Amino acid sequence: MKRLLTDILCVVFMLFVAACSNDDDNDYPPIVTDLLVASVDANGRVVSVRLDDGTTYNVAAQQVESEKKDTTLRCLATYTHDGNTGLKLNSIRTIYSDTPYPVSSFYMVVNGVAYHDASLLPRSPMKVISMWKSGGYLNMHLGLMTTGYGNHQYAFCEDSVGHYSLLHQRPMGDGGSYTEHVYMSMPLPEGQEEVTFTVKTYDGDYTRTF
Repeated sequence: MKRLLTDILCVVFMLFVAACSNDDDNDYPPIVTDLLVASVDANGRVVSVRLDDGTTYNVAAQQVESEKKDTTLRCLATYTHDGNTGLKLNSIRTIYSDTPYPVSSFYMVVNGVAYHDASLLPRSPMKVISMWKSGGYLNMHLGLMTTGYGNHQYAFCEDSVGHYSLLHQRPMGDGGSYTEHVYMSMPLPEGQEEVTFTVKTYDGDYTRTF
């Protein structure tokens, strides 16, 4: 009798846990962290977003940290959606995303003289965590060794047709105390089916073709 009672209690407990788990799944949709394109109004508030699968959602107006208004911005966001038409933004921030420029358009000034020399362009090393294509962008998740001192400057460089690379100017005085996670997206040139991208890392050049 005691054994039977114990078995019954175990079954009841398992059913209770399963019911609670199902309730949690229904009440709390999964939180997604991903890159997307945000449409920003004249007040700098996000009014809609486009996911990389092409789906567009209207959202409740939410402020985004950017000086640009009335435009679209590449952003890293956390959100939840019900799989239909509802999407709720939990957080959103802009990331570096700019058109690649030909290597001939860059120059370095040394002692007051401008040099159009690709070997002089700043390429401070980064850690490559991941790279992937989606939504018309080449996306990068990089690791920056920093102490948080000064502003790091970035640019996408077209070294040759179909071959691109990251320029990275490190501020003087910044050390490498910890790793900061940095996300970037380079708009993919129209009509190019294949692109190659190079990032200078602490172990040498990392090159990948997509």
